Amino acid sequence: RVLDLSLFLPGPHLTMMMADHGAEVIKLEPPGEGEPNRHIGPREGDTTVYFRNTHRGKKSISLNLKDPAAREALLRVADTADVFVEAFRPGVVDRLGVGYQAVAARNPRIVYCSIAAFGQTGPYAKRAGYDFMIQGLGGLMSLTGRPEGDEGAGPVKVGVALTDILTGLYSTVAILAALAHRDHD
Repeated sequence: RVLDLSLFLPGPHLTMMMADHGAEVIKLEPPGEGEPNRHIGPREGDTTVYFRNTHRGKKSISLNLKDPAAREALLRVADTADVFVEAFRPGVVDRLGVGYQAVAARNPRIVYCSIAAFGQTGPYAKRAGYDFMIQGLGGLMSLTGRPEGDEGAGPVKVGVALTDILTGLYSTVAILAALAHRDHD
């Protein structure tokens, strides 16, 4: 059982792969508009193609984690989960009362995955990050685009959200390794 508090692409891609392989995934969506992917790109029927592709096979709940009763409801679900995925800026889950310490105190066997663009510590830790930003900072954009002298010369982001997709993939591998290690202890 996977509890997913992430938004946009890296976390939803990770939990989509887990759902594709048989995990029960419970997606926490923010109150109101819900997961932003519900509103990005072309629609078919009452959902966007993007949302259907990143959230297939998942169950959704909506809770306001600033409400103590809602937070307790989420923690009760976490009590029965194997995996907890979040992608807030460092410190946010602790302020909301659902950080690793709070969740692991109730469920010591939980595998807790935090996705952050710049990690949990360091000078950029509290900065938001997006795929195209990481492509640029990491040097990937220096390999794309048009050569100097051409009209429109300069770096260009890769056509797909490669950094987000790879983050989801590597996070999935790390979670599966942690689950295997946990289950062999």
